Amino acid sequence: MSTSILIVGNSYHTLRDYLEEHDYDYVTLKDVRLTKFPDKKLRHREVADFSDRQELFKAVDRVHEQYSFDGVMVVYESYVFVAAEIAAYLGVPAMPLEAARACTDKFLMRQKFAQAPIKISPDFALVESEEGIRDFATKFGFPLILKPAHLAKSLLVTKNHSLEELLRNYERTTKNIDAVYAKYAPRVAPRLVIEEFLEGPVHSVDAFVDSSGTPHVLDGVVDYQTGYDIGYDDNFHYSRLLPSKLNREDVEKIREVAAVGCRALGMKNSPAHVEIIRTKDGPRIVEIGARNGGYRERMYGLANGLNITGNAVRTALGEPLDIRSTRNEPVAVLELFPKKPGVFDHLANEDKLRALPSLEYLRVKATPGNFVGKSSDGYKMCAVVVLHSPDRAQFEQDLAFVNNHVAVITR
Repeated sequence: MSTSILIVGNSYHTLRDYLEEHDYDYVTLKDVRLTKFPDKKLRHREVADFSDRQELFKAVDRVHEQYSFDGVMVVYESYVFVAAEIAAYLGVPAMPLEAARACTDKFLMRQKFAQAPIKISPDFALVESEEGIRDFATKFGFPLILKPAHLAKSLLVTKNHSLEELLRNYERTTKNIDAVYAKYAPRVAPRLVIEEFLEGPVHSVDAFVDSSGTPHVLDGVVDYQTGYDIGYDDNFHYSRLLPSKLNREDVEKIREVAAVGCRALGMKNSPAHVEIIRTKDGPRIVEIGARNGGYRERMYGLANGLNITGNAVRTALGEPLDIRSTRNEPVAVLELFPKKPGVFDHLANEDKLRALPSLEYLRVKATPGNFVGKSSDGYKMCAVVVLHSPDRAQFEQDLAFVNNHVAVITR
């Protein structure tokens, strides 16, 4: 009998390809409100109303009549909690509901981190009024971060250097937050968190947390550059780089803090994507997602020969993992945003970019004539660039070209 996987909410082609290549049965349970042609019958798809729990579990029962599911997978943040509910209902390896809720709510996450045996995150508060953010600013000073509790990809996240800037961004964010939540987190009520700004370089590392709650943290720590690092007034992640330029001691400190954070949340049966800032007082966790990080399948595969998708499937099934690296080659993923919001015109030096020997992947997502803007205003990236080469000198040369000559041009 084939092993069967239920994918909750949405999937992506690399996961579907992996499951088909390895003879797994699978069904994706999709939200009717976010599905094109929901009445069309497809073999690997079931459509349900995720806003109605009774109807949702009727849909689960329908597909469960056809498949005896062995595991549940989720690859998008907004479906983590409902996936945990469904896994528990089916009696397969599941994330504890309390942990799943904390993984999708940055306020609850910070509360869990505050109970860890060592300090692993900044001081914080839930924003309930303008008076509350004034009080927090008086207590902790500037800079301060204002962020939504449930969104990813730095959407609506702002760094604030003064009370005037903080109040201005608070007003602007509260005007935009309902619309952005409706698009990216439609089943939860918008909430804002204010927290200390952590000074230092940004890193991340992925892990897989097994059924006993033990985090298996990857060796490869990813180095970031943010929009602020490259002179933009925006907090997006510009570049992600493997291998890290850190020494082994600093890499191990990051991996240790990542494991402490996963345990503090009570995670089980789940991938984990841990974002960390290396401060003068040690590594501090920005957040942990109950999923693999964006682009990590491609990054860890190219750099280290790791099969991230395969390990995610094994985690969902409660099976042993294989996270050994077989090589260590340079990889970069760059997300391009406009320095000046406006109407997208073109990507500077796109023809030369396409000719780079290290270019692994390029996708221009913006359409000429459409307005593009900041991540902090709720806009997504205009283009994604992936570079990889076993030849480090060639890689560094090509990366320097992208950094210095490739940009989003607006008018």
